[in-house]
Amino acid sequence: MSEVVTPEQRRHMNRVRHLQARQAANQARGPKGYAAAWWDHARALATRAEREGDPALWEHLARALENWCHQVEQRDQEQHAQ
Repeated sequence: MSEVVTPEQRRHMNRVRHLQARQAANQARGPKGYAAAWWDHARALATRAEREGDPALWEHLARALENWCHQVEQRDQEQHAQ
């Protein structure tokens, strides 16, 4: 007997399958393609949360990217100071 899958479980499985397919397709591009797949996934998650009434994920994503940029800029400054 097969297990009953709820619509939400099916949507989740579809999202995971889509992410895996995008990551596999971008793997040939190396880290740049892998980053692009994660960026697409992050935007999709934030968009879905906003649609469901929780726009706070956009701010969380923006802060994560801001922190990453600051870390890279600091590393660049340290490298140029040497």
